[in-house]
Amino acid sequence: MQRKWVVSGWAAAAAVAVTAGIGAVALAQGGSFAGPEQPMSEDEVVSALADADDGATSTASASESPASPSADESPSAAATPTGPLEATPSAAADGHVLGGDGGTFQAVCEGDQVRLAWWVPAQGWSTGTVDPGPAALASIAFTGGGDDDDDDDGLVYEVACAGGVPTASLQSDDDDDDADD
Repeated sequence: MQRKWVVSGWAAAAAVAVTAGIGAVALAQGGSFAGPEQPMSEDEVVSALADADDGATSTASASESPASPSADESPSAAATPTGPLEATPSAAADGHVLGGDGGTFQAVCEGDQVRLAWWVPAQGWSTGTVDPGPAALASIAFTGGGDDDDDDDGLVYEVACAGGVPTASLQSDDDDDDADD
């Protein structure tokens, strides 16, 4: 008779474990009575993104300058760079997108002078000192998020025009000379 109780106990424990597992999975998926969610159609995605853009632009105050030139204004028409962007725009016909580990930037040659039109730090990086030009030499620095040694180094790019084409060269790399301090 005792064997019957042992088998029944194991069966009951297994049933409780299976039920608890099913309940946990159902709860993690939004509840056991919630129906399956359907993915958004392409039109719904476009509409939701447009609504989000409208909400973001309406919250900006009138005194703030936009983060990028308007749609009917090319990036090269902007008087001065406006700084870091939330998203990387497409390259202008007269500019070149350059960069590396620290971030991305667009350089435009105007005669023998170079101008940085925009820049975006990579995830985990921030923008340091920027000399956007126009000048014979422009520069931009990106500092990594893990750089906690407070010596303000990171990746520094110098940009110049060679034959009407902007070229960037990496001038310093983080922690190359920290041992000398």
